[in-house]
Amino acid sequence: MMIHGDSNQKVIIIKANFALRSKIGSGKIAPKAILACQQVMESNAYDFKTMAGDLLKAIHSVTQKLGSGRLTRDQALEDLRILVMQFKANAAAFHYPLLSEIAQQVFDFLENIKVLDEPVLEIIAAFHETSGKLLEKEIRGKSDTRAKKIPAEFKKACERYWQKNKAGNRT
Repeated sequence: MMIHGDSNQKVIIIKANFALRSKIGSGKIAPKAILACQQVMESNAYDFKTMAGDLLKAIHSVTQKLGSGRLTRDQALEDLRILVMQFKANAAAFHYPLLSEIAQQVFDFLENIKVLDEPVLEIIAAFHETSGKLLEKEIRGKSDTRAKKIPAEFKKACERYWQKNKAGNRT
């Protein structure tokens, strides 16, 4: 984890719990290596818009394959979860906090869905369309006046879904 401050940047080392350490092994990563990795990420000139566009195309492809019967609803739901999770993680890493927040809401929603029904697909379509427009207009943060209401609207859409479906489609 990196703390952004004046010119003095510090690295905070958080020890992993035993279960995680047993899965990945033991040993330390030198704080200098962590700082160097963080600096590479911060100065990376990679265009997130390209990656995000590819992920959005993949999300659209999943919904198209589902519609044509080339994917089961269960497989499509799993694929969408993975793609939205990747979108969220990369949006955060490349400093698109608004897109990351929206993707997190959609991911949390998908994590609680049992069956991929039409109203869920409408929320996915709204995520796809909204994310594409935000990328096109290069709107990154919630401080942009055009974007302040977007996360709240996604939250309301998910809440309306749960109100209509009660616990029927929840995992």
